[in-house]
Amino acid sequence: MEKIISIIIMFLIIYILVYGFYYIFMINKYDKDGKRKKKKTKKKEKKESKFLKSIKSKFSNEKDEILLRGRDTKKKKKDKDEEEKIPTEVELLLYKYNLDVSKMNYKHLLKMVGSVCAFDIALILTIIFSIPVNNIYIELIVGGVLIIPVILISYSILGNYLKKKGMTKDEIRKRSKNRK
Repeated sequence: MEKIISIIIMFLIIYILVYGFYYIFMINKYDKDGKRKKKKTKKKEKKESKFLKSIKSKFSNEKDEILLRGRDTKKKKKDKDEEEKIPTEVELLLYKYNLDVSKMNYKHLLKMVGSVCAFDIALILTIIFSIPVNNIYIELIVGGVLIIPVILISYSILGNYLKKKGMTKDEIRKRSKNRK
């Protein structure tokens, strides 16, 4: 009985830790529409010396200013890919089950995906740690064999759940109605 309780406690601790890290590093970056939040940082403006200001006023050409400073003074724009990156797990769900992001709260979807990831990792680690073998190679083999089926099964359950809630794209419904 004590061993079962210790296994359950270990599972819960691992689950809470993994979900906490996922929440901090993934979920907090997005708003409910799926757009990345902008970082609130204060940019410090560099104070220019009087000498640099006087030289800068003489050079009105931008190329001369680049030569003077040794670098390009134009601000670089961020790529759209960098701002709108979607986690791989969410891409798998959207592509495989043809889900529509506009019909759901993106942050809620990330929370569901995070809890599934945390459950998978906690389950695999609990199974590995509960095996009474002192050989690390056997534990790695067991973990490697178990990880793929557990991930596929858990994401298929989540994908089917989201399909039943009606989060799929309308194109599938139109195709199925035309076939009948």
